[in-house]
Amino acid sequence: MGTYFELFFLFLMAIIGGAVNVTIGGGWFVIFPSLIFRGIQPVTGTATTTIILLSGFLVSSKPIKKTKEISKRHFNYMVLACTIGGVTGAFLLVAFSHKVFETIAPFLLLCSWILFTFYNQIQHYFNAEFAVKKEFRYSHKKLIPIFLLGIYGGYFGAGMGMIIFILYSFYGIKNNETLERLALLLVGANNGIAVLIFICSGLIFWPFALVMITGSILGGYLGNAFKEKINIARVKKNAIVIGATVTLYFLL
Repeated sequence: MGTYFELFFLFLMAIIGGAVNVTIGGGWFVIFPSLIFRGIQPVTGTATTTIILLSGFLVSSKPIKKTKEISKRHFNYMVLACTIGGVTGAFLLVAFSHKVFETIAPFLLLCSWILFTFYNQIQHYFNAEFAVKKEFRYSHKKLIPIFLLGIYGGYFGAGMGMIIFILYSFYGIKNNETLERLALLLVGANNGIAVLIFICSGLIFWPFALVMITGSILGGYLGNAFKEKINIARVKKNAIVIGATVTLYFLL
């Protein structure tokens, strides 16, 4: 594959991945295998995928108004716990051998695909099962799952935003604006600190990353602009098939 065609292919995949990420989630299933297909090692591919998707996610996200369900102080505790988890997860990715990651990653990918495929059913279950919770009540114990989720986000991170939605639905938050704000800031803080560690560790493959960051940002804007006009159900079905193919490839 020629250099220009190769870069165009990655740019196109980044546009698709960025658009998918802001509409239905699951951009990981597009970006990560594209990098692996072009010969990038899985650990480097994970680090590079993180910065690509994070760029598109943050730049194309709409500002979220302050919500009343969680106080500013408690919200800061959650961001801090998730950020510390991100530092831990990123250092685990850097410190352990590539072979360890290559052994674990297919199963993490499988779990994220299951979550992506059955997300609506899982979310519906939590909304129905815990509808009796009238309001969110903060406790320090709630920081432990957020810290553990932060480790996952720094180490691998696929589907982290969906897990945040499910976790806080379990905690009693039903307001979508609150959930979106939580996902935006927790994912941003977690992946942001992880990306800084990846950059300092030399894990980002910049020749591809710079091209794909541009594509991801463009895809994010296009995804938000046409979200109301596209057939979300059909897009998700296609993404599920692609995700299943990618997952099977890495498992086998």
